[in-house]
Amino acid sequence: MKKKIIISILLIALSIGIGYQFLDLDIVDKVTAEDLRLKGKTIILDPGHGGMDQGTKGKKQGTIEKDLNLKVAKNIKKELEERTDAKVILTRDTDTSVLPQLDQKKELQARVDMVKKESADIYVSIHHDSYEDPNVEGITTHYTAFRSDDKKLAQLVQKAIFDQKIDSRDRGVKDSDYLVLRENKVPAILIELGFTSNESDEVRMNSTEFQDKAKKGIVDGIIDFLSKK
Repeated sequence: MKKKIIISILLIALSIGIGYQFLDLDIVDKVTAEDLRLKGKTIILDPGHGGMDQGTKGKKQGTIEKDLNLKVAKNIKKELEERTDAKVILTRDTDTSVLPQLDQKKELQARVDMVKKESADIYVSIHHDSYEDPNVEGITTHYTAFRSDDKKLAQLVQKAIFDQKIDSRDRGVKDSDYLVLRENKVPAILIELGFTSNESDEVRMNSTEFQDKAKKGIVDGIIDFLSKK
């Protein structure tokens, strides 16, 4: 009898403990409408390449990566400004490089330096990939393993893109040693929105439908990440 009473007391204590645990989780995970507005947050959007550095070039339509990167980044900026109160900054808003001289390492570092200068909360770089094998296709989000939050941001954005029912191969997230990721001090990702070297990807990336879905997905992922910070 005494043994049964002790077991009952232990079960009750365990139930209460679990209840408090769930209660705590509800409090932590609760995101308000105000949180979703991202007031006080600063986001750096970096359209890759620019100026004399054109990036990749499409084989079917002759897509110039630097131009498409800028168009996509501007679309994302507009969407963020319409849906949130965050401060959104482009590293470049015309067909120029950040620095006047063409020095790739210094150029990339200058883009990272803007993050510190603006006290930004996250950095998102927009690119379109290329590969010698024209059959390689799909969307990849890169991050650095140096910071745990980077992978989380990458996973949220990648998932949100494909939640838009995009007809493209999901290449997942990848730990990569890019300077703009490695040298950043805040959560940073680099998104490759397809391969200009693949005919299907190139046609898709130039379509209004794809650009609209990609824009919404990327913004959804950013909001999801920052609203919980």
